[in-house]
Amino acid sequence: MSLTIIFQFLKQSAVVLLLLFVVFALMMYFNQENIIYVPEVNGLKYPSNNPFPYQNPGQLNLNYKEVIIITKDKIKLFGWLIIKDEKPNKTLIYFHENAGSKII
Repeated sequence: MSLTIIFQFLKQSAVVLLLLFVVFALMMYFNQENIIYVPEVNGLKYPSNNPFPYQNPGQLNLNYKEVIIITKDKIKLFGWLIIKDEKPNKTLIYFHENAGSKII
């Protein structure tokens, strides 16, 4: 094989790989909401669909209250504040994945 044929093959391969990368990047960009924000897993969309004792912290004998935080862009974040009976000196905020955690 001559050097020209090898160079031409490598050039064509690079073009094909570049096109595949662009298609992949566009697919990732336009589907990022579906990839990051999974609305449900195994049919679990709301806490009430979870098996006992994973529907709320009270089922695990934890003292808690429901809280709603409204962001500057008017998005409502629902959560639970678990209250310890010991001296409060630290707060842990834990953000878990979204699937199976809607309250609305």
